[in-house]
Amino acid sequence: MRNIYFWAAIAWTVFVTVLCLVSMESLGAVNSFNFPNKDKFGHLTFYFVFTILWYVYFRCRKIKIKRAQILALLFAFAYGTIVEILQGLFTEARQADVMDVVFNTLGSILAIGFLLFIRKNK
Repeated sequence: MRNIYFWAAIAWTVFVTVLCLVSMESLGAVNSFNFPNKDKFGHLTFYFVFTILWYVYFRCRKIKIKRAQILALLFAFAYGTIVEILQGLFTEARQADVMDVVFNTLGSILAIGFLLFIRKNK
């Protein structure tokens, strides 16, 4: 069962990486939705799910709750920062943005808050 959570987290990580490194024009219909700050909402959502999937995987590895939360949060922050650096170094259509890192981190913090809320109301 542990492998299912691991592969779900890996699949989501690859999905986020591809979406963050390809040009927005190549996304086709997804790019046609137009509302203010849609990319920031995307970053927040991507890293909300990212953090929950890695948290679940860490918990399945018998890592204590608090430590799993901290690991998932730190991993999401580090990964999001690395992806932003890669955007700045290796893509022409995308650019590194500190606000993307802020929204990645905010999505991760909201995920940890959501997990705490779920645990408290169990």
